[in-house]
Amino acid sequence: MNEQLKLLIELQEIDSSILSLNDKIESFPERLNASKTHLEKAIAAFKKVKSRHEELIKKKKEKDYDIDEKQEAINKLKTRMGDIKTNKEYEAYLKEIEVFQKIKYDAEEEVISAMEEIESIAGDLKSNEAMVTEAEVELERDGKELEEERKRLEQEMEVHRSRRNVALEKIESENYSQYMKNLKRLGGIAIAPAADEICKGCNTNMPPQLFNDLKDNDKIIKCYYCGRFLYIKEKESPPK
Repeated sequence: MNEQLKLLIELQEIDSSILSLNDKIESFPERLNASKTHLEKAIAAFKKVKSRHEELIKKKKEKDYDIDEKQEAINKLKTRMGDIKTNKEYEAYLKEIEVFQKIKYDAEEEVISAMEEIESIAGDLKSNEAMVTEAEVELERDGKELEEERKRLEQEMEVHRSRRNVALEKIESENYSQYMKNLKRLGGIAIAPAADEICKGCNTNMPPQLFNDLKDNDKIIKCYYCGRFLYIKEKESPPK
């Protein structure tokens, strides 16, 4: 095989590995977003339950105050009933007491209802708080794992970069310049195999004579359509 062609194939393999590693590293923020979203949802659910819990406690306090206030009013009315001299005044006092008692009764019913819901929500509050803690731990764990993976991938990338520098020392500048143009223009694939008279880079048929010229892999040949360097894959030796 042509030495320059062999080096270009090796360079493509190295660059494909580097690009793949870089894509993995760039995907880390999105991968971490899943854990962040999980935590945000857990916090939102906890805040919703907590808000309802606080609302009920506030409501119970307000109703407890209403009950005490109405009971005090009832007590005062009952105390003053001893000074009543007419039936009309007596009936008026009774009606006023009845109104306060009705308000007090309704408030007591609301207090009971609020207490029942507070008791019911208490379990949900603990459960949601535990979910927030779990999501926080999960986010921290995922962040550490991704950071460790990033370091490993960057070390692997450095190995490929070193191999690339060694290959570059042997590749002719004109071939490298065309290779880099193709790499940027053609989605990271600057050199492609050909088979059955088809360029596997763009899946376009090529003239039979061009395919014949490729068979020995002794020349630098480009695809007429996409401009990629072409080569014929050498058959692997059967295992002994």
